[in-house]
Amino acid sequence: MPSLRARLDKPMRPPNEVSFDDFTKYFPFAPAALCVKECARLTEIRRYDCPGPILDVGCGDGLFARIAFKDAEIWGIDVDAKEGGWALASRAYTQIILGDIARAKLPQEFFATCIANCSLEHVPDLDAALATIRGSLEPGGRAYLFVPNRDWASWFASVRLLRALGLEGAGRALQDSVDRVFKHRHLYDEAEWRRRVEKAGLVVERVDPVLSTATTVTFELLLLPSLLGLVNKKMTTRWTNFPRLRRWAARPAYELVRAALEAEGESAPTAELLVVCSRPE
Repeated sequence: MPSLRARLDKPMRPPNEVSFDDFTKYFPFAPAALCVKECARLTEIRRYDCPGPILDVGCGDGLFARIAFKDAEIWGIDVDAKEGGWALASRAYTQIILGDIARAKLPQEFFATCIANCSLEHVPDLDAALATIRGSLEPGGRAYLFVPNRDWASWFASVRLLRALGLEGAGRALQDSVDRVFKHRHLYDEAEWRRRVEKAGLVVERVDPVLSTATTVTFELLLLPSLLGLVNKKMTTRWTNFPRLRRWAARPAYELVRAALEAEGESAPTAELLVVCSRPE
């Protein structure tokens, strides 16, 4: 199998990595930086058939599942009770479970599909979490695991600038601080993610680099204004307070995002990995 670096030599970003339709659905409820990442993941997951029942690991507020999976039975699990409350209010789920995926008692051999949308890197006991996912999948059931590439933050424009100036130590320190802020406990390359998933008894079908450098830089550019959403979430448990007003702003916000994506121009998928795996028949 070609290495991650070898595949990065060939740009793989789809022409419309962040679609206007998805953005207008996400932006009223989430900061622009988060919208960029989530909309790009929506583009990727639509490449696959995801039959129900579906297990959504780290479901958050439920917005991703509501947009991605229509007319399917979906169960959500999240360790955060506040997020679970919003997930329940989203009406996207048949069942909401509040708990740690590493210790949760889920129905065995029940789910046809599992989605983990950048949640597993935050779980302290990764091996137990993967074992739980395996046990809950029906034989032949498939899991789609979005996980960060080990050096995803090295593609920040600020980190690359520091290194171009010869400030390698400062660049590394900034990269590490980004991962601390986002509470990334597990940052691995393709080979190590594959090993950890296979250790849990899952068959890895493919590991694809996804989300372009352009989305990482655009995410970086939008982080500062998006901090207001984080403050609001800490105070009110929601990213935004006026979704109807934000709908009116979706078009200019999207044009700004599209301009930023095009300005960066780097379409190689460097930000994340999508691990596609299944429980043996």
